[in-house]
Amino acid sequence: MSQKINLSDKQREIVLVEDGPIYVKASAGSGKTRVLTERIGNLLGKTKRKILALTFTNKAAKEMKERLPNFADINKRLFVGTFHGFCQYVLENHGNLIGLPKAPHIFEEESDRIKLIEQAIEQTPSYSNDYKNQNKKEQQKFCYKVLSFISQVKRECMLEEELLNKNKNENFVMLFKTYQDILVSQNAIDFDDLLLLVYKLFIQNPETASLYRRTYQYICVDEAQDLNNAQYQVVLALTNGKHKNVMMVGDPNQSIFGFNGSSPDFMNKSFVEDFKPKIFELKENYRSSQAVLKAAEKLIPSSNDVVNTVIKGIFEIHKANNEEGEAGWICDKINEFIQQGKHSDIEGDITFEKIAILARNKYVFNKLEETLNERGIPFYYKMTPGGIKFESEAINIFDLAFRIKLNPQDNLHCRRLCELLEIKYDKTISLSGLILKVDSEIKNQVLKTVNNLANDGRNVKVTLEKLKNFMKNKDLKLDDNEVRMILNDIDEILKHWFNYAKMTDKKSLQQFKNAMALGQTHPLTQYNGVTLSTVHTMKGQEFDIIILMGVDDETFPDYRAIRSGGVEMVQEKNNLYVAFTRAKRFLFAVWPQKRLMPWGDSKDRKISRFLENFTL
Repeated sequence: MSQKINLSDKQREIVLVEDGPIYVKASAGSGKTRVLTERIGNLLGKTKRKILALTFTNKAAKEMKERLPNFADINKRLFVGTFHGFCQYVLENHGNLIGLPKAPHIFEEESDRIKLIEQAIEQTPSYSNDYKNQNKKEQQKFCYKVLSFISQVKRECMLEEELLNKNKNENFVMLFKTYQDILVSQNAIDFDDLLLLVYKLFIQNPETASLYRRTYQYICVDEAQDLNNAQYQVVLALTNGKHKNVMMVGDPNQSIFGFNGSSPDFMNKSFVEDFKPKIFELKENYRSSQAVLKAAEKLIPSSNDVVNTVIKGIFEIHKANNEEGEAGWICDKINEFIQQGKHSDIEGDITFEKIAILARNKYVFNKLEETLNERGIPFYYKMTPGGIKFESEAINIFDLAFRIKLNPQDNLHCRRLCELLEIKYDKTISLSGLILKVDSEIKNQVLKTVNNLANDGRNVKVTLEKLKNFMKNKDLKLDDNEVRMILNDIDEILKHWFNYAKMTDKKSLQQFKNAMALGQTHPLTQYNGVTLSTVHTMKGQEFDIIILMGVDDETFPDYRAIRSGGVEMVQEKNNLYVAFTRAKRFLFAVWPQKRLMPWGDSKDRKISRFLENFTL
């Protein structure tokens, strides 16, 4: 454990604790994840049994793995993952004990679950007529109430026999049961079921819980302020009052997932009452610099405590003449840091891997990507797990139509496509039938493009290039920003296609779709070099040096949010705050005074309205 010399006395005390329950109450940037991983490394050197480390996002789990010492057999001796990932692992091994014949398909998207609720309503005669008489807004509101009810039932770990006893709303109970029947009929479960089913498994099969207690000598929970009832109940069912080597680490002031039923009380009160842990407090902020926190505080006042911040740091705003100048400035700054090699505010050498470039939308990176390649600066895109996330409505329509082309029985996504096309859903409708019903020239062209794709993919490139040329037609009167996003989305599909084509000699659209869903076609998937990421993809992770590009108005905030106003603009400011706080030490914001539009002309830009009052 060579890194112990860099720990404070309080951090080292926590790391060296072996047996017994402990609670680390850690404020922002106080090194809580580092303390947790250092302690796990210490324990791996002391025990031959396994360790279970749980957190709340795949990104956080990946970061924990990267920080751990390089033990030769670490993957056999340690499970690092999310609560849901651990529960999936348990069900894959022991789900048959509660009637799961095989690993079921997981419906994790909220939109998919809403569609299943609508199907449940259609199959519930006692309520379906009332529902049909409601307007669209009322129907949507009702569906979300049902979804909330279903999630609450599962978070509270209610067994089926408890449902009617504890709930007076018989319609909701009936819809819950129908919703579950639909899931079973499709060999599926939803995200909340993962926790509920493992809770049931441990409660109904105590010997299975005992097996996992014997397997894992230590249980560690990171970001424990975000625990909800179901997650805490899984921990209780697993430990069953007999397993005391539980460590919880978190900050009661940073609970952010309240809409999932989370509460710092599970860590701050329940864990303390149930386990009687030894309590440690970490207060000093070693992660975020004063400069970064002051900038975030200026953006959203009273959002940060700068008092205990140790590192000074840097925050600067720069303007460039155009996108080319912006990209050049960024590359110059990267090379400047690499040549510098070290800085007193940054631990260890300054490497490409300690630098990330963020933007509101992916198309903002186009000129930068060219310049990085020209200058030989290594980089990679941070991708969201699974399939591509498209930014434009047109290509979201393409994606849904593509699914239906490959699976005509996919009623779930056909319903969603009909909503985007603003036409009535018909379960007998086909892709060619949709083309006949759609009046919008743009949407119709997208559907025709999908329909014209050959199943062996031989015409993917030429067909998508034709769609690009169509979208550039000024007669369509599309917004400049929308065209940029459409063209960028199409280019993204083509990149994935080219990567897929390298993988096989027997190409097919179906295999292509599966490869995309599994993340096998993501470009630049090596994890070295400077990170390029949209702000949304970067949530939950930090870098020593962040360069936030494209902070011009209508880019950040996004032009669509400016049009909508209200809550959309509030969310945009929150997104900018998230971007700021991804920086641990240095933060640079840069923007171009001119942007090149899809038609070839340049438009003058001004700095983001969120930053125009910043005084440097």
